[in-house]
Amino acid sequence: MNNSYKDIRKHVDSIRLVDTHEHLPQEGERVNKIVDVLSQFYLHYTSSDLRSAGMSMEDILYIRDTKIPLDYRWAVFEPWWEKIKNTGYSRCMEIAARELYGVDGINAETYKQLSRKMMDRNKKGLYKWVLNEKAGIDICILDTIAENCEVDKELFAPVLRVSEYASPRNKKDLENLGKQFGNPIHNLGDYINLVKRRFDTLEGKVVAVKIALAYDRSIHFEKRTYSEAEESLNKVFKTRGFSWTPIEGTEYSEVVQDGPGREELLPLQDFLVHLTIQEASKRGLPIQIHTGLHEGNQNMVQNSNPELLVNLFLEYGDAKFDIFHGGWPYSSQLSALAKNFPNVYIDMCWMHIISPSRAISALDEWLDEVPVNKIMGFGGDYLCVEGSYGHSVMARENVAKVLAKKVDDGVYDIDEAKKYATWVLRDNPQRLFFPEK
Repeated sequence: MNNSYKDIRKHVDSIRLVDTHEHLPQEGERVNKIVDVLSQFYLHYTSSDLRSAGMSMEDILYIRDTKIPLDYRWAVFEPWWEKIKNTGYSRCMEIAARELYGVDGINAETYKQLSRKMMDRNKKGLYKWVLNEKAGIDICILDTIAENCEVDKELFAPVLRVSEYASPRNKKDLENLGKQFGNPIHNLGDYINLVKRRFDTLEGKVVAVKIALAYDRSIHFEKRTYSEAEESLNKVFKTRGFSWTPIEGTEYSEVVQDGPGREELLPLQDFLVHLTIQEASKRGLPIQIHTGLHEGNQNMVQNSNPELLVNLFLEYGDAKFDIFHGGWPYSSQLSALAKNFPNVYIDMCWMHIISPSRAISALDEWLDEVPVNKIMGFGGDYLCVEGSYGHSVMARENVAKVLAKKVDDGVYDIDEAKKYATWVLRDNPQRLFFPEK
């Protein structure tokens, strides 16, 4: 290991991180339930690899069920674990097992001990220990579903999720939105008022807006007229069909209204996305957009190519677009966009665990192509706090490797490399999300 890497890695390890993206439940939700290695470490990401390897969804749900003895679940899980241990997702969880809980990886000899240690730590103070003390994270930008975005402000800064109001399927959805946010919807004007009221209500509470509609549709959001959006909304109001859905655990059923097809709803959704960007831009809130790979399996990755967003970048020059996941696998395309548009920022959240090697090569290229103030190097993007820790370790290692190589190649000197590390892992997201601090 060369001296430049050791020197830079020491500096990188000292940086207090600003984590650009997390999905963590609030601590109380986590510590009030029984946990073990299978119920937590295989909630997502690794579960996608298990499905990709061939494990059934029924077996994945089985191994997570803490009501079933852990030994039984491990017996089902172990053969599949051998098939996915090679991936970045799995590497992340083994780092967490070793460095947080002091066990030698995740295997037949350690899973019981690891699970006991997880339960011993599963109490108030867990998040502070993992995030602040072990991972060196000062603040996490949290993608929350809390209605009023009330979170532990010592650890988290929340965002407003566009999906909470931009995906109505039927009249019941519209009715529920009106009740939830105190703004009944009878026409498009009411809907616009609801969105604006949502922004007003959360003024000073959220630090960004999150658009993750790529899971349901293309992220090309066309410019729509008022009348186009109104016609689309009226199709929702004209819902006529009903079906009965059993309510789990009861003898009752609920009415579900059939609504228009997804394509018929696109004009309304496009209109609401544009409205959202306008409202966010007025308030100086960055717009986080999911691009690239989808969590889970069997989605259409071409729908989330960041090139599809160009019309937004062109129209909203004053808005700041935080483009997620390095666009992976469209990392080169994102590089061209960030180089071309002053309002486009690259965010590496999730990327270091998707592919550690591709994260390294992408960052190496981006540093040659994109102004360094526009690159944000880490977002844990996890449902379990241990994953956030493991991801932070991998991100620090990758950033240090890339910058050490630049020094060894004579591109930067040591002081420049250390400065860029601080920018990428802390200062850039600090400036974007907390410009007044």
